[in-house]
Amino acid sequence: MLFLRLDQALEVLKAARNLKERLVVRYALWNGLSAGEIAAGRVEYLDPVECRLFLPWRHWKKNQLCSIDPETVRLQIMYSGARKAGPLLRSQKGGHFRRQSVYEMVNRIARRTSIPGKEGISPRTLKRTFAREWLLAGGTIGSLQRQFSHKHLWSTAHYLRFILEDVRRNHAKLMERVNHDQASERPRLVS
Repeated sequence: MLFLRLDQALEVLKAARNLKERLVVRYALWNGLSAGEIAAGRVEYLDPVECRLFLPWRHWKKNQLCSIDPETVRLQIMYSGARKAGPLLRSQKGGHFRRQSVYEMVNRIARRTSIPGKEGISPRTLKRTFAREWLLAGGTIGSLQRQFSHKHLWSTAHYLRFILEDVRRNHAKLMERVNHDQASERPRLVS
């Protein structure tokens, strides 16, 4: 599945049963973080005042500073409790939450929904949904590039294809309506 409609995205969020599941979905869906970024996140790198999460350099990316929505920050503070350091999310044994665990959790949450093709929903699907909603809400491709910390604009530009699908669909609906309206206004030939 490439991306979710907004109503489907909200259904996935509602299917999250506990705080940890809600955080995983929110980090990907409303903040555009990948599974690896969610797993690599650390409590000490979250700035609750500025609603930002610093992700230090990893082998595939440079240092990254992401905006995090205030509700996700509030939930993270609830989840972390008194912890001032360590992973954003902990495994059942209290250690680091793995990237694969993020994928498994999103897949488990998605299976609770009534969305067709729910087996294909992954953290990547949620990130693409975030990008689509960002652009539909008027966000620029440049600001999305900064949120994703992409070095090159072409890395971010592939998210535009989801918008182009909407443009084609809306254009077809418009032409359907225009053709219908024109057909009703055509003068009738009298023989």
